[in-house]
Amino acid sequence: MNITQLRTLITIVDTQSFASAAENLFITPSAISHQMRDLENELGVDLFNRETRPPRLNAHGYAVVERGRELLTQFDTLVELAKSPGEIGGRLMLGCVSGVSSDLIPMVLARLRASHPAVKISIEEGLSEALANRVRLRELDAAIITELPVPDVELKSLRLIEEAMMVVAPPDCRLSGWREILTAYPFIRLNRNAGMGKVIDRALKENQLQVQEAMELDSSEVVVGMARAGLGAGVIPAGRLRQIPPGEVVAEPFGDPPIHRRVVLIERINNPRSDLSQLVYDEVRQMTTPVTSD
Repeated sequence: MNITQLRTLITIVDTQSFASAAENLFITPSAISHQMRDLENELGVDLFNRETRPPRLNAHGYAVVERGRELLTQFDTLVELAKSPGEIGGRLMLGCVSGVSSDLIPMVLARLRASHPAVKISIEEGLSEALANRVRLRELDAAIITELPVPDVELKSLRLIEEAMMVVAPPDCRLSGWREILTAYPFIRLNRNAGMGKVIDRALKENQLQVQEAMELDSSEVVVGMARAGLGAGVIPAGRLRQIPPGEVVAEPFGDPPIHRRVVLIERINNPRSDLSQLVYDEVRQMTTPVTSD
C-alpha cells in the first residue's frame, strides 16, 4: 500500500464514485480502477462490492478508510513540517456555525496568516450538531459550535465565548421587558434544529411563554434585518448587536435571569491536528472577553 493508493481510496469515498474521484484527482477512471485492484491484490481482500453500480465499500473497505484517514492526516502534517522546520504548519479542516464564521473567524484567519503563514485553514459552515457529527467521523478536524446540551465522550470541548441572548424588536417599539415584546410581536425564530435555536426554544418552554410564530430563519443577521424592517421580534446573541448602529432596533435581555449561550471549540480526543486547532482557540480567546465563571 502506498500514499497515492490510500488518497485515491479516500477520494472515491468522499466523492461517492470512481468517475468523480478521477475528475478530482485529474487522472482517468481506468487509472483509478487499476490502483484499487492493485491495492486489493496487495491486501488480499476485496474493498468494494462490485455488484452495485457504482461499486460501494464493503466492511473491509470501511475499516481501511477509517484508519487511512488518520494515516493520511499524519503524513500530510509530516510533509508540512518538513517544508517549514521549526514552524507550525499544515492544513486544518474547521467547521463553524454561521454567526461566528461571519463575525469573528475572518479576523482570526487574518491574524494567523500573519503569525503562522504555513498554517492553512479551510472553513465549512453548518449547524452545531451536524458539525459535531462530522468531527466524530473525521471529516473535520475541529469545529466551533454552540455547546451541545449533552457532552460527547468522543469529543474534547474547549469553551471560547459565553454571551447573553438578546430580544430584538422594531425601532419604534415602546414596550419594555422581553416577555412583553415577544408576546406582542410576531416571533422570528432561529432554526430550532440549530444549537442556538435549541437554547432559545428550551428557554421559551421553561418560561411557559406562548409566542406567535411568524417565520423560521437560519441566520441571526437576518433576524435582525426582519426586526429592523418592523416584521416582528426575535432572539439573537448579544455579539451580533455590535454590528448594528444605535437606534435601528430595540434590544432587551432575554430571560430572567438572562439566558446565555456558550460557544466551544470541539475536536476528537487525540486529534493529530490539535496543535493547529489550539492556534485557532488561542486567537479567538485573545479577541474576545474572558468567559464568565459559573
